Amino acid sequence: MGDQFLGAGIGNTQGHFEDVDFYNYHQRVLSEHDLRKDGLVSTLPSLSEAQRRSLRLLIREKAASQVQWGWKDPRTCLFLPYYRELLPGARYLVILRDYRSVVSSLIQRLYAESVQKYEGKGWLPRMIWKYFKQPFRKEKLLRKYSEHNLKVWISYNEAILQHLQQLPSSAYLVVDHSFLANCNRKVFDHLYAEWKFCLEYYNFNALYKESLISERLDITSYIKDPSLLQKAADVQCRLQTLAV
Repeated sequence: MGDQFLGAGIGNTQGHFEDVDFYNYHQRVLSEHDLRKDGLVSTLPSLSEAQRRSLRLLIREKAASQVQWGWKDPRTCLFLPYYRELLPGARYLVILRDYRSVVSSLIQRLYAESVQKYEGKGWLPRMIWKYFKQPFRKEKLLRKYSEHNLKVWISYNEAILQHLQQLPSSAYLVVDHSFLANCNRKVFDHLYAEWKFCLEYYNFNALYKESLISERLDITSYIKDPSLLQKAADVQCRLQTLAV
Protein backbone atom coordinates (compact mmCIF):
# COMPACT_ATOMS: atom_id res chain seq x y z
CA MET A 1 0.00 0.00 0.00
CA GLY A 2 3.03 2.26 -0.28
CA ASP A 3 6.61 2.71 0.85
CA GLN A 4 5.91 5.87 2.85
CA PHE A 5 2.66 6.74 4.58
CA LEU A 6 1.08 9.97 5.73
CA GLY A 7 1.47 10.00 9.49
CA ALA A 8 -0.71 11.03 12.40
CA GLY A 9 -2.44 14.38 12.46
CA ILE A 10 -5.61 16.19 13.38
CA GLY A 11 -8.50 13.85 12.73
CA ASN A 12 -6.49 10.66 13.21
CA THR A 13 -3.85 10.32 15.89
CA GLN A 14 -2.99 6.81 14.69
CA GLY A 15 -2.03 7.90 11.18
CA HIS A 16 -3.86 8.43 7.91
CA PHE A 17 -1.84 5.90 5.87
CA GLU A 18 -2.15 7.63 2.52
CA ASP A 19 0.67 6.62 0.16
CA VAL A 20 2.85 9.74 0.20
CA ASP A 21 3.73 9.44 -3.51
CA PHE A 22 0.10 9.46 -4.68
CA TYR A 23 -0.82 11.97 -1.97
CA ASN A 24 1.85 14.39 -3.22
CA TYR A 25 0.91 13.86 -6.85
CA HIS A 26 -2.77 14.55 -6.21
CA GLN A 27 -1.99 17.64 -4.13
CA ARG A 28 0.39 19.00 -6.75
CA VAL A 29 -2.10 18.60 -9.59
CA LEU A 30 -4.90 20.20 -7.58
CA SER A 31 -2.61 23.12 -6.74
CA GLU A 32 -1.65 23.51 -10.41
CA HIS A 33 -5.37 23.79 -11.21
CA ASP A 34 -5.82 26.40 -8.46
CA LEU A 35 -7.96 23.94 -6.50
CA ARG A 36 -7.74 23.19 -2.81
CA LYS A 37 -4.95 20.71 -2.12
CA ASP A 38 -7.00 18.98 0.55
CA GLY A 39 -9.31 17.78 -2.22
CA LEU A 40 -12.46 19.34 -0.75
CA VAL A 41 -13.61 20.42 -4.19
CA SER A 42 -16.58 19.49 -6.34
CA THR A 43 -14.71 19.97 -9.64
CA LEU A 44 -12.77 17.13 -11.22
CA PRO A 45 -9.47 18.37 -12.69
CA SER A 46 -8.60 17.77 -16.34
CA LEU A 47 -5.01 16.58 -16.60
CA SER A 48 -2.53 18.23 -18.92
CA GLU A 49 -0.23 16.05 -21.01
CA ALA A 50 2.63 16.77 -18.59
CA GLN A 51 0.46 15.72 -15.64
CA ARG A 52 -0.51 12.52 -17.47
CA ARG A 53 3.14 11.71 -18.12
CA SER A 54 3.93 12.26 -14.47
CA LEU A 55 1.12 9.92 -13.45
CA ARG A 56 2.21 7.26 -15.94
CA LEU A 57 5.73 7.45 -14.54
CA LEU A 58 4.49 7.11 -10.96
CA ILE A 59 2.41 4.06 -11.87
CA ARG A 60 5.32 2.52 -13.78
CA GLU A 61 7.63 2.97 -10.79
CA LYS A 62 5.11 1.39 -8.41
CA ALA A 63 4.50 -1.57 -10.74
CA ALA A 64 8.24 -2.14 -11.16
CA SER A 65 8.92 -2.18 -7.42
CA GLN A 66 6.16 -4.56 -6.28
CA VAL A 67 4.31 -7.59 -7.63
CA GLN A 68 1.15 -6.51 -5.79
CA TRP A 69 0.59 -2.94 -4.77
CA GLY A 70 -2.07 -0.35 -4.15
CA TRP A 71 -2.73 2.91 -2.40
CA LYS A 72 -5.25 4.82 -0.34
CA ASP A 73 -6.01 8.50 -0.78
CA PRO A 74 -9.53 10.01 -0.90
CA ARG A 75 -8.40 12.40 -3.67
CA THR A 76 -8.16 9.37 -5.94
CA CYS A 77 -11.90 9.89 -6.55
CA LEU A 78 -11.06 13.07 -8.47
CA PHE A 79 -8.80 11.18 -10.89
CA LEU A 80 -10.70 7.94 -11.51
CA PRO A 81 -11.07 8.34 -15.32
CA TYR A 82 -7.29 8.53 -15.63
CA TYR A 83 -6.65 5.55 -13.38
CA ARG A 84 -9.23 3.54 -15.30
CA GLU A 85 -7.33 4.34 -18.50
CA LEU A 86 -3.82 3.74 -17.14
CA LEU A 87 -4.62 0.73 -14.94
CA PRO A 88 -7.14 -1.36 -16.91
CA GLY A 89 -6.52 -4.40 -14.70
CA ALA A 90 -6.89 -2.59 -11.38
CA ARG A 91 -9.19 -3.75 -8.60
CA TYR A 92 -11.10 -1.23 -6.49
CA LEU A 93 -12.03 -1.66 -2.84
CA VAL A 94 -14.59 1.02 -2.01
CA ILE A 95 -15.34 1.74 1.65
CA LEU A 96 -18.66 3.59 1.66
CA ARG A 97 -19.26 6.02 4.51
CA ASP A 98 -22.61 7.76 4.81
CA TYR A 99 -22.80 11.42 3.89
CA ARG A 100 -23.94 12.66 7.29
CA SER A 101 -20.96 11.06 9.04
CA VAL A 102 -18.49 12.38 6.47
CA VAL A 103 -19.75 15.96 6.57
CA SER A 104 -19.83 15.85 10.37
CA SER A 105 -16.30 14.43 10.51
CA LEU A 106 -14.95 17.21 8.29
CA ILE A 107 -16.57 19.82 10.54
CA GLN A 108 -15.17 18.14 13.64
CA ARG A 109 -11.70 18.19 12.08
CA LEU A 110 -11.94 21.94 11.51
CA TYR A 111 -13.04 22.37 15.10
CA ALA A 112 -10.08 20.29 16.31
CA GLU A 113 -7.76 22.52 14.28
CA SER A 114 -9.17 25.56 16.09
CA VAL A 115 -8.66 23.88 19.47
CA GLN A 116 -5.06 23.03 18.62
CA LYS A 117 -4.39 26.54 17.34
CA TYR A 118 -5.52 28.20 20.57
CA GLU A 119 -3.82 25.64 22.82
CA GLY A 120 -0.52 26.91 21.46
CA LYS A 121 -1.24 30.56 22.22
CA GLY A 122 -0.66 32.64 25.34
CA TRP A 123 -2.91 32.97 28.37
CA LEU A 124 -5.10 35.84 27.10
CA PRO A 125 -5.93 34.34 23.67
CA ARG A 126 -6.70 31.02 25.38
CA MET A 127 -9.13 32.72 27.75
CA ILE A 128 -10.79 34.58 24.87
CA TRP A 129 -11.11 31.27 23.04
CA LYS A 130 -12.47 29.40 26.05
CA TYR A 131 -15.15 31.89 27.04
CA PHE A 132 -16.03 33.80 23.88
CA LYS A 133 -15.18 31.69 20.83
CA GLN A 134 -15.17 28.00 21.68
CA PRO A 135 -18.85 27.77 22.74
CA PHE A 136 -19.94 29.04 19.32
CA ARG A 137 -17.25 27.61 17.02
CA LYS A 138 -18.99 24.38 15.98
CA GLU A 139 -22.19 26.26 15.19
CA LYS A 140 -20.21 28.72 13.06
CA LEU A 141 -18.41 25.91 11.23
CA LEU A 142 -21.65 24.04 10.62
CA ARG A 143 -23.24 27.13 9.08
CA LYS A 144 -20.21 27.88 6.92
CA TYR A 145 -19.14 24.44 5.69
CA SER A 146 -21.98 21.91 5.93
CA GLU A 147 -23.45 22.55 2.50
CA HIS A 148 -20.07 22.82 0.78
CA ASN A 149 -18.86 19.57 2.32
CA LEU A 150 -22.09 17.84 1.33
CA LYS A 151 -21.54 18.94 -2.28
CA VAL A 152 -18.02 17.50 -2.07
CA TRP A 153 -19.37 14.19 -0.77
CA ILE A 154 -21.87 14.07 -3.63
CA SER A 155 -19.18 14.81 -6.24
CA TYR A 156 -16.82 12.17 -4.88
CA ASN A 157 -19.46 9.48 -4.62
CA GLU A 158 -21.02 10.26 -7.98
CA ALA A 159 -17.52 9.89 -9.45
CA ILE A 160 -17.18 6.51 -7.73
CA LEU A 161 -20.59 5.40 -8.97
CA GLN A 162 -19.88 6.46 -12.56
CA HIS A 163 -16.51 4.72 -12.37
CA LEU A 164 -17.95 1.42 -11.14
CA GLN A 165 -20.65 1.46 -13.80
CA GLN A 166 -17.90 1.25 -16.42
CA LEU A 167 -16.18 -1.74 -14.80
CA PRO A 168 -17.05 -5.43 -14.68
CA SER A 169 -18.45 -6.41 -11.29
CA SER A 170 -15.39 -8.61 -10.73
CA ALA A 171 -13.17 -5.50 -10.65
CA TYR A 172 -14.62 -3.87 -7.54
CA LEU A 173 -15.89 -4.55 -4.06
CA VAL A 174 -18.07 -2.04 -2.20
CA VAL A 175 -18.29 -2.33 1.58
CA ASP A 176 -20.40 -0.18 3.88
CA HIS A 177 -18.13 1.24 6.56
CA SER A 178 -20.64 0.41 9.29
CA PHE A 179 -20.60 -3.30 8.37
CA LEU A 180 -16.82 -3.78 8.39
CA ALA A 181 -16.80 -5.14 11.93
CA ASN A 182 -19.07 -8.00 10.88
CA CYS A 183 -17.98 -8.65 7.29
CA ASN A 184 -14.23 -7.97 7.34
CA ARG A 185 -13.40 -11.67 6.99
CA LYS A 186 -15.58 -11.81 3.89
CA VAL A 187 -13.68 -8.83 2.47
CA PHE A 188 -10.35 -10.51 3.19
CA ASP A 189 -11.49 -13.76 1.57
CA HIS A 190 -12.53 -11.86 -1.55
CA LEU A 191 -9.18 -10.10 -1.85
CA TYR A 192 -7.33 -13.35 -1.21
CA ALA A 193 -9.38 -15.87 -3.20
CA GLU A 194 -10.97 -13.79 -5.96
CA TRP A 195 -8.34 -11.12 -6.56
CA LYS A 196 -5.38 -13.39 -5.70
CA PHE A 197 -3.68 -10.96 -3.33
CA CYS A 198 -1.16 -12.65 -1.05
CA LEU A 199 -2.30 -11.30 2.31
CA GLU A 200 -2.30 -12.22 5.97
CA TYR A 201 -5.56 -11.85 7.90
CA TYR A 202 -5.69 -9.66 11.01
CA ASN A 203 -8.73 -9.42 13.23
CA PHE A 204 -10.39 -6.15 12.26
CA ASN A 205 -11.96 -5.71 15.69
CA ALA A 206 -8.53 -5.87 17.31
CA LEU A 207 -7.24 -3.09 15.06
CA TYR A 208 -10.28 -0.83 14.70
CA LYS A 209 -10.52 1.92 17.31
CA GLU A 210 -14.08 3.19 17.51
CA SER A 211 -13.00 5.83 20.02
CA LEU A 212 -11.27 7.70 17.17
CA ILE A 213 -14.59 8.20 15.36
CA SER A 214 -15.87 11.67 16.17
CA GLU A 215 -19.35 12.41 17.48
CA ARG A 216 -21.78 12.79 14.60
CA LEU A 217 -23.22 16.29 14.36
CA ASP A 218 -26.69 16.97 12.99
CA ILE A 219 -26.09 18.76 9.69
CA THR A 220 -29.64 18.76 8.32
CA SER A 221 -30.72 22.24 9.40
CA TYR A 222 -27.52 23.77 7.97
CA ILE A 223 -28.18 22.62 4.40
CA LYS A 224 -29.88 25.54 2.66
CA ASP A 225 -30.80 23.54 -0.44
CA PRO A 226 -32.91 20.53 0.64
CA SER A 227 -32.48 18.93 -2.78
CA LEU A 228 -28.84 18.30 -1.91
CA LEU A 229 -29.88 16.04 0.97
CA GLN A 230 -32.13 14.08 -1.36
CA LYS A 231 -29.41 13.83 -3.99
CA ALA A 232 -26.88 12.60 -1.42
CA ALA A 233 -29.36 10.02 -0.14
CA ASP A 234 -30.02 8.81 -3.70
CA VAL A 235 -26.31 8.44 -4.50
CA GLN A 236 -25.73 6.68 -1.20
CA CYS A 237 -28.60 4.28 -1.85
CA ARG A 238 -27.30 3.43 -5.32
CA LEU A 239 -23.86 2.63 -3.94
CA GLN A 240 -25.34 0.58 -1.12
CA THR A 241 -27.09 -1.63 -3.67
CA LEU A 242 -23.61 -2.56 -4.95
CA ALA A 243 -22.24 -3.32 -1.48
CA VAL A 244 -21.64 -6.79 -0.09
